[in-house]
Amino acid sequence: MGRKVFICSLAVMFCVIAVMVAVEAKAAYPDKTIEFVVHSPAGGGSDLFSRAIGSILEKEGIVKQKIQVVNRDGGSGTTSLNYMFDKAGDAHVVMQFTTGPLSALLRGSSKLKMEDITFLTLMCMDPNLAFTRVESPYNDMKSVIEYAKKNPDKVSVAIGTVAGSEHISAHRVAKASGTQLNMVGFGGGGAASVAILGGHVDLGFGNVNEQMGQIEAKTIKPLGVMSPQRIPAMPNVLTMKEQGINAVYVQPRGFWAPKNFPDYALKFWEDAFFKLSKTKAYQDLLKTSYAVDSFMKHEETKTFVNDYIKVLKVDVDELGVYKKK
Repeated sequence: MGRKVFICSLAVMFCVIAVMVAVEAKAAYPDKTIEFVVHSPAGGGSDLFSRAIGSILEKEGIVKQKIQVVNRDGGSGTTSLNYMFDKAGDAHVVMQFTTGPLSALLRGSSKLKMEDITFLTLMCMDPNLAFTRVESPYNDMKSVIEYAKKNPDKVSVAIGTVAGSEHISAHRVAKASGTQLNMVGFGGGGAASVAILGGHVDLGFGNVNEQMGQIEAKTIKPLGVMSPQRIPAMPNVLTMKEQGINAVYVQPRGFWAPKNFPDYALKFWEDAFFKLSKTKAYQDLLKTSYAVDSFMKHEETKTFVNDYIKVLKVDVDELGVYKKK
């Protein structure tokens, strides 16, 4: 009997210690540098967004520790997902998600699977547009489509990420207009932009925020926006629908964490991102990024992504870009 009492006492003691350790970890969190993982190279839309978010979180005192942006680009989102798979249970690693990583999950190209993800937040929706170099004879998407219908596969489109936002955008335009566009892969947004500016391809698709600097510098010109309504910053640029092309694409931007992310860390980031969404600095960022505030917490984000990915799967199926078994 005494031995049983002793064992029970030990068990209770270990439980108490475990609870005390968990409480202490929760109280101290975060207690070291936070990694913001980005699936694309430095300088792209996702990279700039993560750096801006990290800066605001630090400057507003919402997160007391340093936030370091870590670029894990490659494999059209696969490299970053594999990195997150290896970080299971790490409370100090968070990743931004967009169409690129979601498409990689659908393609089955990574060790990470949908069930391994801990959703944290959806922050905003980022509209895409079609554009070309300023010397191009095209001034709108309607003229591009008219030419493409008479010359199938002759209009070339620069693609930076397989099944990424620009690839999906181009596919939806081609499908809606009944045309064949020649998709040319470049392995990254930077190389794709260089090809467009050099006149090696006819047009590209991308986030308004990424392209606005070159639009203002008059090195490229917008051909049409893929949002449901016109963008206030470019009131004279027609939507695709206004040009007779029933194609819409608006990219989600949010954050998720690895499998087995601690509950206290999940609660911390839910609160942190909510506080962030209410700051003037973040609202100003949305205005300068031409993005739409779409803040959601953990459960709402999970539901949103599950619905969004069903629609995205149709695009990925039609593009035929699944990993070969």
